[in-house]
Amino acid sequence: MPSAAALLLRPTSVTTHPPLHQSSRKSYFLRLHPSCRRRLPVPRLSLTPTTASNSNSSPPPPSPSPAPAAPPSLFSNWSPPRAIWRGLSALLLAGQVFHRVLTGRIHRRNLLAQLRRVGPGSAGVALLTAAFVGMAFTIQFVREFTRLGLHRSVGGVLALALARELSPVVTAVVTAGRVGSAFAAELGTMQVSEQTDTLRVLGAHPVDYLVVPRVLACVLALPVLTLISFALGLASSAFLADSVFGVSVSIILESARRALRPWDLISSLLKSQVFGAIIAVVSCAWGVTTHGGAKGVGESTTSAVVVSLVGIFVADFALSCLFFQGAGDSLKYAMG
Repeated sequence: MPSAAALLLRPTSVTTHPPLHQSSRKSYFLRLHPSCRRRLPVPRLSLTPTTASNSNSSPPPPSPSPAPAAPPSLFSNWSPPRAIWRGLSALLLAGQVFHRVLTGRIHRRNLLAQLRRVGPGSAGVALLTAAFVGMAFTIQFVREFTRLGLHRSVGGVLALALARELSPVVTAVVTAGRVGSAFAAELGTMQVSEQTDTLRVLGAHPVDYLVVPRVLACVLALPVLTLISFALGLASSAFLADSVFGVSVSIILESARRALRPWDLISSLLKSQVFGAIIAVVSCAWGVTTHGGAKGVGESTTSAVVVSLVGIFVADFALSCLFFQGAGDSLKYAMG
């Protein structure tokens, strides 16, 4: 039997356990000593600080109190009505056109095209309207004046009414319905489809290329249409008075010659120029401020015609008050 000293010098693994493979020895050692196993710490990322760090760190500084909100002003949420905005646009556009005409910035080729459109293009409708208006007034005047024995003054009354009021107003109304609506529709379509921006990119200003020729065409063509309408209206009146009521054409024309004064025709031409400027500026301003697609183009066209007609009647009243003040004696000369 071995001695106690020999037993103490022997290794424990040799005496108590059979020899193991290295890997088996490691697994066996771990199985016999579970207290030696330790879990390695796994670092974790966190977007929020931990409690310990929050407890150790100093408290965050207090956030500054928000500044008191300013009280809303009286017109902070107010926008001007569209009619006022368009009216101001029309005044601004008129000023730009006037400045460009004075400085000679006129697109002549486009001006000639618009003159052909406003003048010969509108002559048929304007002349037909003037002829029937003159005949309608002849029926009313000749009947009453013949009963009173004043048939020699019929021509003077018709000439004064046609020269001072009917010819310029009727011609302007027809032009506003035919040409003004076309101007508003064309420029409105170009504005909606961004063709005006394309003109700016190409180096052509829309006011120079689109607006100025249209305004000048209306201002220059409308007086000529008014004179032709006056002549045709007076001729149709004389023809109807001679054929229906028996008043001679020579009596009508002689009475008209005695009643008319040069200022009557000059005032008619001045009124026509003012009416043409109103039609063109309003139609172009309503066209270039169009938005909303096809529906917006239709609304702008209708609104432009309505506003042009109202402007024509208001301007006619103002110009009549300015040109014809006090008592007149034109009919005294018409009666001979």
